[in-house]
Amino acid sequence: MAAAIALAVVLVVAVAGMSLAMQSQHPAAPGAPRPARAAPPTARRVRERRPPPPSPPPPVPTVEAAVPKVPELLRTGVAAQAKVVNVVDERVVGPVTRSRLTLRIEPDGSEGFEVVIRHAFPTPATRAAVRIGGSVPVRYDREDHHRVLLDPDGGPDGDPGAA
Repeated sequence: MAAAIALAVVLVVAVAGMSLAMQSQHPAAPGAPRPARAAPPTARRVRERRPPPPSPPPPVPTVEAAVPKVPELLRTGVAAQAKVVNVVDERVVGPVTRSRLTLRIEPDGSEGFEVVIRHAFPTPATRAAVRIGGSVPVRYDREDHHRVLLDPDGGPDGDPGAA
């Protein structure tokens, strides 16, 4: 019975304390009407949506744009046959195989040189045609022997690995 009375006293003290805390948040005297809150704004400020700026007109196709662009080296490079010293397939994405090729080029009238290039073969058949010990048509820069690329039109039927 004593425990029930003690519990009742604790509950009364707790309720009284909470009541006092709630009243202290309001500066008005007890029983006085509460001050009115500010009315919410009736009209919200709406951000105007501006139309997007007009897009520029599409470029007018020219004769130059219709001609496919090829690397400068295919137009100006020296044509030669290169011996395939090594081939390492680095990456395969779908039908495309990117390979690192070590090539030995021996141009007419000058000392031969080796170069390492990367080439993306568009199909597995074109990649399979390039084998160690075989030869491939290339174009190289006479001034800078590090600039070399496979010549897609150098071999029979335009296949760089068919030579």
